[in-house]
Amino acid sequence: MALYSFSGLSSTLPDKYGCWHKFYCRYVLQLPSRPGHPLIFGKACHSVIEAAIKNSNQDIIPILAQAVAGANDLEEEELLKCVDIPIVHKAIQEGGSVEEYFQFPLENAPYAPELRGYIDLSQVKSKEVVITDWKSNQRMYKPLDTYQLPLYAARMREQYKKPVIGRLAFLRFNKIEEHLFTNAEINEALDWARETAYECETRKDQVEMGADPLEIFPKSAGDACEYCDYKHYCLATAQEIPEAIASLTDAQKALQGIAETEEQLKIHKDRLKKFIEVNGSVRSNQYLAEINVSEYMKFDLKARKAVVAEMQKQKLDIGSILKIGSDAQKDLIAKHGWTEKTFLALGATKGKTSRLTLTKL
Repeated sequence: MALYSFSGLSSTLPDKYGCWHKFYCRYVLQLPSRPGHPLIFGKACHSVIEAAIKNSNQDIIPILAQAVAGANDLEEEELLKCVDIPIVHKAIQEGGSVEEYFQFPLENAPYAPELRGYIDLSQVKSKEVVITDWKSNQRMYKPLDTYQLPLYAARMREQYKKPVIGRLAFLRFNKIEEHLFTNAEINEALDWARETAYECETRKDQVEMGADPLEIFPKSAGDACEYCDYKHYCLATAQEIPEAIASLTDAQKALQGIAETEEQLKIHKDRLKKFIEVNGSVRSNQYLAEINVSEYMKFDLKARKAVVAEMQKQKLDIGSILKIGSDAQKDLIAKHGWTEKTFLALGATKGKTSRLTLTKL
């Protein structure tokens, strides 16, 4: 019997969550993972929220955040901003079952693969079941953008025979994306999980029969590499880049090699930085590696409003000082429903620049 989690099955999706080689490292070679900051931070958020809900006490959040941040070498302020928020306070007041484990077969057949997981918060109400998944992501998305919540809903539907509402609670934004799952949506997720699980089993069998693991479980360098728990293994050597590019095949090899080399460089820089933090600067021939610490100003919403008020008081031209950069544009689009047409209608213009970009399709 093969046992999979949603994260394990989704790791087969190139660039979005990982690639087939990540699956190979985790489920075939069973290599120990090396979690990065996003995963460590996310687990820290979960542990604080879980303890607060179990104790039905939101007042202990600051103490928990301080302890968890210290134990995991995280910034206490950043952690507290994600867990000491209204949507968490409401969950503490309402209560429910936290970190509920489940496991069930994906098909009614002997030795069928099974799905397992933990539901962050489940609340069984008179007419429906509500499940909540805490997210510390840097961006928001919808419950149907992945199959995670529909799969969890399948378990709740089977157990309680009630409609299931799924909630993605985005801690950095203090916002919830909610959806009432239909039977069709749940069944679609189950079909995907079953087909993916059998595909995984087929590929494992091919390797056991002597097939080349790198052909069956290929590497796919992309944005997901930065957060992959197994990048230190698969990026030990990068794809060789052709000396001359004279064909489409050469160009594809160059693209893969460049992407893997860039990720490999990030790994080496991170290792060197950690060494220097402990042992001091390093000199080699004509090169010097050292860490330069610089300070910068941080402004929360209250401070930003105060700055603008002071500028108005001094009758300064705010428009000539404040810039609408890419981060501000993203915030206005993601949080306030602005579009490109909104900016253009306000007098913005489009510019063009030419540069090579690498995008994993």
